[in-house]
Amino acid sequence: MPRLTHLLSIAAAAWLGAAQPARPAEPTTPRYRIGYATYFGGDQWDEAREVIVCPDGSVLVGGMTASAGLPMPADAAQPKYAGDDPALGHGGIYGGDCFLLRLSADGRKVLAGTYFGGSKQERAVYGMALDSKGNVVIASATRSPDLPTRPGCFQARYGGGTSDWMAAKLTADLKKVVWCTYVGGSGDESPRGGLAVDGRDNVYLVGTTASPDFPVSRGACQRRRRGKRDAAVVKLAPDGTAIAFSTLVGGSGSDGLMGVRVGAGGEVYAAGHTDSPDFPVTPGAAQARHGGKWDAHFVKLSPDGGRLLYATYLGGADNEWAEHRPFLTPGGEMLLAGVTLSPDFPATAGAFQRVRRGRSDGFLARLAPDGRRFGFVTLLGGSGSENLLMPVPDASGSIFVVGTSRSADLPVTADAVQKAYGGASGPWDGDGVLAALSADGAKLSYATYLGGRGGDLFRGLAFGPRGQVYLVGGTASADFPVTPGAVQTKYAGRTDAVIVKLVPAGAGRARPAGP
Repeated sequence: MPRLTHLLSIAAAAWLGAAQPARPAEPTTPRYRIGYATYFGGDQWDEAREVIVCPDGSVLVGGMTASAGLPMPADAAQPKYAGDDPALGHGGIYGGDCFLLRLSADGRKVLAGTYFGGSKQERAVYGMALDSKGNVVIASATRSPDLPTRPGCFQARYGGGTSDWMAAKLTADLKKVVWCTYVGGSGDESPRGGLAVDGRDNVYLVGTTASPDFPVSRGACQRRRRGKRDAAVVKLAPDGTAIAFSTLVGGSGSDGLMGVRVGAGGEVYAAGHTDSPDFPVTPGAAQARHGGKWDAHFVKLSPDGGRLLYATYLGGADNEWAEHRPFLTPGGEMLLAGVTLSPDFPATAGAFQRVRRGRSDGFLARLAPDGRRFGFVTLLGGSGSENLLMPVPDASGSIFVVGTSRSADLPVTADAVQKAYGGASGPWDGDGVLAALSADGAKLSYATYLGGRGGDLFRGLAFGPRGQVYLVGGTASADFPVTPGAVQTKYAGRTDAVIVKLVPAGAGRARPAGP
């Protein structure tokens, strides 16, 4: 298996030269410098996926590990690795626990951490959020029949099939499990889409299911599975004991969701991808017809899960895969990033890049609050291939994305941290990418590579209160630009997690211990 196959398990694996864009005006001074950069991993597969910035400048990181011996405190909720041996076979099937880590503001110390998992396998932390008390809520896919479920939880036993959804809540210090529950039927489930927590601490999970008996609630907008796999949305009570609602959403093919957000009125917004030609799009949808093989899609549900308020496709004649995770603006617009292989991808007039340049390009889209039109849809890529994830606007409204690039000619800006492509020529050896587009998708205001000679991928992004940018992901580069004194300066495994803090280049260097 190529070194970065684990890192590049994009939607396709989960569910089974064109015109050069104009470069933006280029400033002459760097926008960011590296505050710290560190590996975190052991001798096997490790990857970070989620990041939350804490008030004291430390960061909470969630990911996946197949490595025993990570530096977890003795009083952690689970101080030792519990999963099966990754040497048994394919890394997507054997070996793996979730991990949680709280890293100090200067990137030099592990303040708290824990493994989380049973005796088989857990995938990455597919979603992480804090409740109103600072407890940490996570979701994952699990193959383990012996997770630490709690009395009274919604589903205490493994449902069956290849994997179940799992959700858990841990204390802020990562020393205790507050609750843990399975969610699943007799077939295969994956909550790859992550989670959200609302103002009352209800927990929303999304993903996909192949179970004929997935636990669906009365009054759901779709109670029966229509295809090989359907997307699913579940609202769990704050204590994990019951489901407020659970519904399927799908057509006659395969459908999944890659992320969920909750509106101010309790409406549920989600996005994913589908190969169903009869996905239940709503009248007046921004794209009413299935474009091709796989399309991205957006859905909005009523607060009780009983009505589909809108649903639309986004895609061309080939494949589109939505990526983790969408963003919901205060005005009710959805932002979604992903990857496209379509030569006719429906980019909008005035977009920064309208024509696909490589084998695949990343995309970024903004959907209007009513789901009837796209504010913009743009591509971003070079002559190789790109994948974009995690759109997050900054304080000015610029939309940042992360991901990976295997293009030596990605349109990076002159203020980039790393202007030149550092990856090797192999099919998996791209560089990590951070980019920002204007709020209307018309201008690329920032783009940088960040990586070494192996494969690098950023999966998570968060902002600090003074413009800092925190990136997490994975790397197969032994020369990733880690900083002296970081918690782990040596590459340790087949892939390691990476955690990076970028600070505005004009910020002073004398105050490392602040967010």
